[in-house]
Amino acid sequence: MWRQADPKDQLFSSDASPFFHLTRLVSLYQIRMDAHLKPIGMDIPRWRVLAILHEHEYAPIGRIADLAVIRISTMTKLIYRMENEDLISTSVSEHDARVTDVRLTEKGMQVFTEVRGIASLIFGRAFHNFDDHEIRTLINTCSKIYQNIY
Repeated sequence: MWRQADPKDQLFSSDASPFFHLTRLVSLYQIRMDAHLKPIGMDIPRWRVLAILHEHEYAPIGRIADLAVIRISTMTKLIYRMENEDLISTSVSEHDARVTDVRLTEKGMQVFTEVRGIASLIFGRAFHNFDDHEIRTLINTCSKIYQNIY
């Protein structure tokens, strides 16, 4: 299997490539989520920011960019667009004036709750026939691959 999955090997096949399958999976997820998010004026990057901030009282822009795996320059632009939409608020960090902290606003919490319901529909469709162990195994495998690449 290793030889078929390794792009430099003569036996390489995209069908045996884990990255081919992961890319297909993420792309299909994004297509499905986009179809549900666009009618309410949302998108996946905003959803990721809202979800990250829901788990943290506040977070610096750099930390949000790391967690969302988005370039900090792109994240900074997104953060300021979301602030203009009153989804989040920003402030200078109390610990380091070079750092901008980000928090959810009340409106951001409301939008998070709405998008959470949509994300749950997609999750349910994707994992309806998985048990807890299979989901945990998938998460552990993805985390291991992420750490290897990071």
